[in-house]
Amino acid sequence: MIWEIAKREIVTRVRTRAFQILTAILLIGVLAGSIAAGVLTGSSDEPTEVTIGLSGDGVAFAEALSVATEDLEPTVVETDDGETLLADGEIDVLFTGDELVWDGFPSASTDLFIRFTVQQAEFGESVAELGLSDAELTTLFGQTPIEERLLDGEDDEQFIRIAAAGVSTFAMFFFLQIWGAFVMMGVVEEKSSRIVEVLLSHITPRTLLTGKILGFGVLAFGQLLIIIIGLTVGLLLVQDIEIPSGVWASVPVLVITFVLGFAFYAAAFAALGSTVSRQEDAQSAQLPALMPLIFAYIIATSSFTSPDSIVILIASFVPFTSPIVLPFRVALSDPPLWQVGLSLLILAASAPLMLNLAGKIYKTTLLRVGTRIPLKEAFSNRNLAD
Repeated sequence: MIWEIAKREIVTRVRTRAFQILTAILLIGVLAGSIAAGVLTGSSDEPTEVTIGLSGDGVAFAEALSVATEDLEPTVVETDDGETLLADGEIDVLFTGDELVWDGFPSASTDLFIRFTVQQAEFGESVAELGLSDAELTTLFGQTPIEERLLDGEDDEQFIRIAAAGVSTFAMFFFLQIWGAFVMMGVVEEKSSRIVEVLLSHITPRTLLTGKILGFGVLAFGQLLIIIIGLTVGLLLVQDIEIPSGVWASVPVLVITFVLGFAFYAAAFAALGSTVSRQEDAQSAQLPALMPLIFAYIIATSSFTSPDSIVILIASFVPFTSPIVLPFRVALSDPPLWQVGLSLLILAASAPLMLNLAGKIYKTTLLRVGTRIPLKEAFSNRNLAD
């Protein structure tokens, strides 16, 4: 019977325009993000071809500017009518000896190549005129080698960590609050239309609540799966950067945390939804469940530079905040395995407790239509002790 209730919710919600639009937006966003990850981090093995026009005093640097680098394959063209060639697109830039002329937005790599090459050539001429030996040049311009090391690893690796943590945090916050609100609105709709009275004549309130959470959970997880697949594909497309193990570990942690976190929060949203009978009252009624999510999101997004702080540590164990904070912490700081396991264990134990409490509130408030039932009354109802 639970699966029949869940199937009813799935079929009903899949047909709604809101679900279809949200899913389409997620698919497009994930596709674009995955492509961007490969493009932004990838580097072509082939150097960029560039045609440099030389005129005036610039002709003297023809030989120096003809030497290719790892990134550029220059072709030098000596001309007396460089601006015409530039306007016709036959050359990419014109160098007159003291001026670079572009037809559009300057290319940073080409600009740097020309300036550096000209500077080197002029420096070589100055050295020859002064008659300095190699030993004297080394003494004057030799640099002391200084290595650089980051405690948090390479810059690129840290960027990947921050990106993964950001995606995980936003995805959890977005899906828990959006789908929690969907669960709540579903309860309010059934209550205001009196459909719930028909349903409760055939099934128990706990069965109805469990089936509703399961149905919405399947849909929510399906959309989250789009994000997870996109995140995984994006990481696989990243080139020239080694993905830290903590980032890969955050993917399964995100899945497990979402399943447990959704069960926890969906039960809370459903219970709150059962205390109101009108859509107008639903927004204010959801605040007790929404505020911990907002608080957890603020904690996470303000801790990118201090992912091992005591606040993050505590928040990763509290079931009201751990669904958002734990994936963030795993992606960014590689916490000890026992801490991850303990956090998941606490959340796994808390979800059934919340479901049980929500079921009792659901049972005593679902058939009460009219004014909003205060939380104090809902919690103090004598049937909660049953």
